[in-house]
Amino acid sequence: MTKEITMVFDRIEAQQDKQLELSPTATALDLLEAVYRDPSQELHTRIRCAISCLPFQSPKLLATAIVNEGSFAELLDRRLKRIEEMKLLEANGAKVIDAEPQSVEIKPPLARTNDRRFRRF
Repeated sequence: MTKEITMVFDRIEAQQDKQLELSPTATALDLLEAVYRDPSQELHTRIRCAISCLPFQSPKLLATAIVNEGSFAELLDRRLKRIEEMKLLEANGAKVIDAEPQSVEIKPPLARTNDRRFRRF
């Protein structure tokens, strides 16, 4: 009986003495990966290490815009060219829309009258 107990204690000590084997050039990510892959660690410790590694192991999903109009300089040149064309059209007698602002009638707010539904008794 004491022999069996001694064997169990020896196995427990061997598990406790077992250290994570990392190279001298190991990064923090390597350490976290070693911890969460080690079955002798407690589950909550392994889960926390796995959560900490997630942003570095899988890419985040992001929305990206793809602009196919070329560079900003090309776009600016096209816009400036279009403005010059519009100025030439105006100079040659093209019709320009000149709208006058319309007047807006502003009414005073309605008077606050007490409604009998909201009276206090």
